[in-house]
Amino acid sequence: MFKNYLTSALRFLKRNKLFAGINIIGLSLALAVSFIILLFVVNEFSYDKGYNKRKQIYRVILTYSNLKITQPLVPYILTSEMKSSFPQVEYAAPIRYVRPFQLKKNDEFISIRSAASTVSDFFNIFDISLTGTKENILDDPNSIVLSKKQAEKFFPDENPVGKEIMGSVLGKEQLFVVKGVFDDFPANSSIQADCFVNTKWSLDQINQSQKIADADINWKAFNWNTWVLLKENTDTAAIIEQFRTIAARNYEEYFYLTFSLQSLSDVYFHSAGMVNAGKIGNMKKIKIFSAIAFLIIVMAAFNYIILSTAVSSGRSKEIAMRKMNGASIKSIKKQMLGESVFLLLIVLPIAVGFALLVKPYAEELFQMKLHIIHSNLVTYILIYLLLTLVIGLFSGLYTSTYLSSLNVIGILKNGTVSGKGKPFLRSALITVQLVIFCSFISGTLIIRSQYKYALNKDLGYQNNNILLVDMGRDFKEYKAFINSVNSIPEVKSAAGTLDALPAFGSTIGGTPNFKDPSKIVEMEGLFVHYNFIETMGIKVLKGRSFSEEFGSDLKNSVLINEKAVKDLGIEDPIGKLLEGRTIIGIVNDFNLHTIRTDIPPLSIYLYDRYYHMAVNYAPGKLDVLLPKIEKEWKAIAPNRPFQYKTIEDVIEGIYDSEKNLSVIVSISALFSLLIAAFGLFALTLFIAKTRTKEIGIKKVFGSTEKSIIYSFLKENLIMVVVASILAIPITYYFMNRWLSNFSYNVGINFWFFVVAFFIAMLVVLLTVLFHSFRASRTNPVEALRYE
Repeated sequence: MFKNYLTSALRFLKRNKLFAGINIIGLSLALAVSFIILLFVVNEFSYDKGYNKRKQIYRVILTYSNLKITQPLVPYILTSEMKSSFPQVEYAAPIRYVRPFQLKKNDEFISIRSAASTVSDFFNIFDISLTGTKENILDDPNSIVLSKKQAEKFFPDENPVGKEIMGSVLGKEQLFVVKGVFDDFPANSSIQADCFVNTKWSLDQINQSQKIADADINWKAFNWNTWVLLKENTDTAAIIEQFRTIAARNYEEYFYLTFSLQSLSDVYFHSAGMVNAGKIGNMKKIKIFSAIAFLIIVMAAFNYIILSTAVSSGRSKEIAMRKMNGASIKSIKKQMLGESVFLLLIVLPIAVGFALLVKPYAEELFQMKLHIIHSNLVTYILIYLLLTLVIGLFSGLYTSTYLSSLNVIGILKNGTVSGKGKPFLRSALITVQLVIFCSFISGTLIIRSQYKYALNKDLGYQNNNILLVDMGRDFKEYKAFINSVNSIPEVKSAAGTLDALPAFGSTIGGTPNFKDPSKIVEMEGLFVHYNFIETMGIKVLKGRSFSEEFGSDLKNSVLINEKAVKDLGIEDPIGKLLEGRTIIGIVNDFNLHTIRTDIPPLSIYLYDRYYHMAVNYAPGKLDVLLPKIEKEWKAIAPNRPFQYKTIEDVIEGIYDSEKNLSVIVSISALFSLLIAAFGLFALTLFIAKTRTKEIGIKKVFGSTEKSIIYSFLKENLIMVVVASILAIPITYYFMNRWLSNFSYNVGINFWFFVVAFFIAMLVVLLTVLFHSFRASRTNPVEALRYE
């Protein structure tokens, strides 16, 4: 039976080469897009699944109940408290990255990007394949566990376990002993590490940077991601209640602090809004890309139906003869469906090949690696086959139902069949395709416009001719370096800051409203050095900025923005006390983060330590300036890389996802254009052939070539107008929802839809014009002999 279907399908495709070619192109594009997006979706939904076979793994999070804020950083001592006081906890492990961290190969120290410090129990919590003994593997301060990738780099072709390796931590050399090798973490993992070391190294770093001596027992040192493995059937509510007891005992003055649990399976997709959440998933992006794939598949399926019904007249006699020879409607319908499915099966390898070809480009657009997970190969194959069968059945359902129900006598009497409903159905399907195309075009214009707006918006500070230098967390010569940079002629001013603008992290606290102390205002903090306000072009509206002439500014003064004045309800704020500091000035509101979020109430503090330097330089002097700054850097830190970005590059990087989304929607519009245009081109050809005699008669009775061309164009232009009108509310609804993700947006202008209409009209005119012109030139004598 399958052989008969295949033979019939190939025979039909051979007779209708144009039909075959158009459908193969359209279906290949649609399936390739769906395969690429399926890889993306599988990667997203398989996040943290590779080492999460146990369902009782949780991350401990810190909760500010008064501000409804959570963050995953908790004190180190909480781990030992849980081990001793929580019988439900089987294992607990804090983890924190050590930066900078280097390992020596030959005579060169190589930076390790993701060196993590943790305890031995970490390997009992997660299902990580490990060479070495799990028990006590990191108990010694000089222990190190390497990833396979790092083990092969530093110990090629040998077993590194038990061998020594020289490292550098906090600028000091330290001899480590390799205690084990673990499998590399998959790319779709919330935890990434190239090696693990003892927690001593992070504790020393915390003590040094925060100027404390008790990071291991300090309940206010919130620096660690802490993971726990609970015993089976543990009631998490009981643990959270125990957390409240611990918090009440250790945070009397901070009564709003407590701890909670977050399941590992929720970390990637349910951490939006959490402070310092790390990399998180974007369900909206998954929905957008899935919708794009669905729409393109729908267009390809509609193309199949349109062209199938258009060429059905060529099969009407064949079906009539089969019915006369005893073929049942059911058998004919099965044959038609079989042909449709077999066409898709022919297309499948072409689509997979095309998908693999464009995968590297798709990875750039998605900003992630689209890994083909070997353990999921069977799943991929089954899903791809199922998707192919569904499209084939859906595409062939109408055609098979229609053709199998044709009247034998009518066909043999009239020779061909057009059907009263077919032209209307084809017009409706083409209109739907044009609606999708117009929506893609106007959507692209809106996204692109928002992207341009984000790049050019006045952020409240200088967003050009600013160089941002990353000095690192443990760089001690920052004052000398900044002073040397300030002496360069091309530099207007340079200043240090803990977080460069626009800021990626958040320092949030709660401050009582001045008029109603029961109302807590969520305030963000920015920690800067002298002259940073002036360097960034932030305006001081009232009072003054920080000044070295006032020795008390470092510990006693604070600046706030206009939003803070409003939300805190302060009248005449200059000279008032805020959290024990005197308000010395009011600065203009500026976008601390991105335009996706509102401007927060902000307090700006003078700080004597900073990790970044902002350099305000003379316009057009960057190429001259960079070598000079790098020379100063090498003079002070010869073993450190010189890392910098312009503020324009930083802002562009922030909105890369919007830029890539506009490219993706543009490409989708192009695919939809190709599918719709090819289908319309072939359909016009078939219609022109079926109307050959009609055109000949019209010409005999005096119709001009222009009127015949107009008759072809009129119907298609009506479809463009209808499609453009229908696309407006659909596009407006979905794009308005997308724009709601931005606190500041461009809005939706009517010209977006006008441009989409003219593009669609131009495409349809060019597509239809060729065949309509040829049809209008038909010789009436030859036309009347046709058929």
